[in-house]
Amino acid sequence: MPQSNQQQASTLHVLVLYGLGFLLLWEWLRPLKELTTTNDIQIFVMYTFFLFIVTYFQLPLWISFPVKLGAMLYALHSLYFFDVFLSFKWVPFLIEDIKYNLGLFSDQNWNEMTSLSRSLLFFILLWLVSYLMHYWLVQTRRIFLFFFITVIYISILDTFTVYDGKFAIIRTVFIGLILVGILRMMKIIETQGFSLLKGKFPVLWVAPLSGVIALSSALGYVAPKASPIWPDPVPFLQNMSGKGEEEGLGKGAGIAKIGYGENDSQLGGPFEFDYTPIFTAYDNGRHYWRIETKEFYTGKGWENKIPTQAIALEADNPSADTNYTRVWEDGLEMKDHKARIEAEKRKEYSFLMIPGKLTNIKTESDINYQLDGVNGKISTFQGGEEEKLSEYEMDYQLPVIKEEQLKASGNQYPETITENYLQLPETLPQRVRDLAQDVTADQPTLYDKVKTVEGYFAKNAYGYNTIEVAVPKDDEDYVDQFLFETKIGYCDNFSTSMVVMLRSVGIPARWVKGFTPGTFEALGDDGLREYTVTNANAHSWVEVYFSGIGWVPFEPTRGFDNPFEPESEEKDSTPAAPVPTQPDKPEKDVTKDDSTASGEKTGSDSILNSVGTLAVILLISLVVIAGLAYLFRRKWLRQYTIWRYKHKKGADSFEEAFERLMWLLKVYGIKRRPAFTLREYALYVDRELDTKDMRILAKAYEGVQFSPKKQSDLWNDFHKELWENLIKRIRP
Repeated sequence: MPQSNQQQASTLHVLVLYGLGFLLLWEWLRPLKELTTTNDIQIFVMYTFFLFIVTYFQLPLWISFPVKLGAMLYALHSLYFFDVFLSFKWVPFLIEDIKYNLGLFSDQNWNEMTSLSRSLLFFILLWLVSYLMHYWLVQTRRIFLFFFITVIYISILDTFTVYDGKFAIIRTVFIGLILVGILRMMKIIETQGFSLLKGKFPVLWVAPLSGVIALSSALGYVAPKASPIWPDPVPFLQNMSGKGEEEGLGKGAGIAKIGYGENDSQLGGPFEFDYTPIFTAYDNGRHYWRIETKEFYTGKGWENKIPTQAIALEADNPSADTNYTRVWEDGLEMKDHKARIEAEKRKEYSFLMIPGKLTNIKTESDINYQLDGVNGKISTFQGGEEEKLSEYEMDYQLPVIKEEQLKASGNQYPETITENYLQLPETLPQRVRDLAQDVTADQPTLYDKVKTVEGYFAKNAYGYNTIEVAVPKDDEDYVDQFLFETKIGYCDNFSTSMVVMLRSVGIPARWVKGFTPGTFEALGDDGLREYTVTNANAHSWVEVYFSGIGWVPFEPTRGFDNPFEPESEEKDSTPAAPVPTQPDKPEKDVTKDDSTASGEKTGSDSILNSVGTLAVILLISLVVIAGLAYLFRRKWLRQYTIWRYKHKKGADSFEEAFERLMWLLKVYGIKRRPAFTLREYALYVDRELDTKDMRILAKAYEGVQFSPKKQSDLWNDFHKELWENLIKRIRP
């Protein structure tokens, strides 16, 4: 075949291999969209695709490395920064973040690493994997192990997570079998010396191969399926892990279902993510969506012990506050807001999401509103029956409070407050009280004490985790276990611990449940911001009572920002300018998401707890592959050596290739004895491999060694053929 046709065939088959290799690696990235909170999976996919393109063109290292590095930095910039990429104003922030995380890395404090550094590590991992794919596809031409691990990876995710891997398995098997088939054909061609069919490879060979694989896959998909022989492994593993008993991470039902729940008497245990949309909010305020409060801590969870009564509310004046449900005291400066709720079909609730102090409620139908006089929940009724609302509007108010007001607040509380919101169980361990005293001892004001407890968890490396979360045993206190034993948990752990610590030092506090603001979607023409709230936005936080002000929300959970922040003393008290009808630049969501009672998640900043987990899976898989590659190196070293030297040129190429051949013979057990001369060893090799090629190559090598002037034409087609034939005859 002419050289041009050979080059054309080689370029074509490498392009096909790279394309299929990228599709196979893509299957590792697809689950991230469902298993993590990121909406930017396409950036990771596009970066991986770019890596394959650059690798395909085989650019010199001094070009390819900076190109890939620049693409990685641009991808990071797209995820986390808002300024112009070429302004480089973001570089100092990136460097500072890397320095900070290097310290965490050296301390093996993995849970505290920032999302930016986790993403950076993930991009680097994708870079390494893309190189390994090139190595497996082009150099060793062995991809079966990676294909097999990919099938296992998808099968595990399909079994133990919400990811549906049915079609992913079909795609993976189809792509993997084509790859294995092409690589096998190439080995046959190289070994037997077949022609590449005048440049038509791989099309002529891949077409029937693809047809057979596609037909078998289609038949397997549509054919009747037998019912499973084995039981579901998830309940089995839960039982084996003790989740049916007190020692497990969950009780009875195993991993909890995510979303808002009403029973909080037994907190703890892991949960599954559920990003199902619950409602869409159109709002011009920033707040948590409040539903109810609970005041009685049992040592295991929260209950309401105060006798209550139902109070009817008027839609145009829903302000029948009781001593327990009043949030803000009279006399505060209040700012008017409005919001509209549109619930998803079959996801409606028969109670209201409360954004602040309600002044008016509007619905399409005649609805009756009933206030729970203790926990503050407002339920909706029609004709005496609970009614789930699909859409309603609210006018509400939020206070304007300054830090100096909070710092000036004293510790004189109404009797109703001290009787019900300083309660602690008699079984609370003394070390919890002692810790609260130590943490707040040096703080001069009530507000300073509260802020110190709020920030205590972040400063002392308490980790946010939704899986490895224990349930306290019969003789254990929920807060004590979190503060001194596990030190990892989610919003319920952080918020409950803050309430208990504050009550331990005489500061009234209560536990609040509801939803975080949700994910920002768009800014409407009416000035209302659109947010999507899912099951995974369910959350719990803390309210602290300040005399003369009321119940002020605080956020102790790691990675979450309190939407209600009092104005600092230095901040200008002038009211903020109204929100423009059209933003100068599209907003990126920075909302933190969480769930409570029956489950929860973090927001966009978490990609990376889950992405980090998948990165660890990838890394472990690569380590296993590397170990297996070393153990079975005799099976692939020959092909790699042939590929490396086949197209090499230069005066020293023949010497290098011959010495590499000598090394290979030693690796494969055909060792040169100390007493052998080179010619005697060549004769020994020819006898072992049944050839005469080694003697010819050895004679040429001796000529180069003893010639006063090295010959540059020895690495020609003749010697290459002899050298390659010897390597192919070596058997593992």
